[in-house]
Amino acid sequence: MKKLIITSLIALNILGLNSLSFSQDVSAFDKGSLVVTAGYGFPDLYRTSLRLAYNAYSSSTVKGFGPLLFKGDYGIVKFKWGHSVGVGAVIGYNSTSVNFTNYYWNNSGFNNSYYTQTDKYRTITIGARGTYHFFTKEKFDCYASVGLGFNINSYSYSSSVPNIHTNSSHGRSGLYSALTVGIRYYFTKNIGVYSELGWDLNAPIQGGLCLKF
Repeated sequence: MKKLIITSLIALNILGLNSLSFSQDVSAFDKGSLVVTAGYGFPDLYRTSLRLAYNAYSSSTVKGFGPLLFKGDYGIVKFKWGHSVGVGAVIGYNSTSVNFTNYYWNNSGFNNSYYTQTDKYRTITIGARGTYHFFTKEKFDCYASVGLGFNINSYSYSSSVPNIHTNSSHGRSGLYSALTVGIRYYFTKNIGVYSELGWDLNAPIQGGLCLKF
């Protein structure tokens, strides 16, 4: 009986040590990990620049939505010192509208009549990103990321000036680039929150939810 108790205690200790060792080896991001995030950026510095640009007009208001960012991060490499590298994609959306009033000219010269106009700016972003995970634990994941892609930009306006064509729109594309450092914290094995600092879609700060698969 005594030998059985001793054997049982040794077995429990071994299982406990193995369990402890396993828990210490658990990493929030590893080779083969897939993390999807949904976040919101602030403040929008482009929207701030529009407020300054339209400040000369009477009763100008600037409002918008975004930037809204969806990102994927898949682990492809894990180094022997524990750091990991991931690759993924970025999809972003941002829209801003500016309403203002001003005087308008007619055939007889300057007229003291007001007109109203609404300018709308929209950006859809599609890009790729790479991440370097330099500190990971069971619940924490710290990383640096770079992104590169293109922005699909559009501009449209509508005006109340008589005999002026309204609802005109113009589109153009531009380069998307991002450079951030971030941290993820997981409440459970698969659900957490994240925050990034740097430059991404005209916003120095972003944060939101993350899901790990």
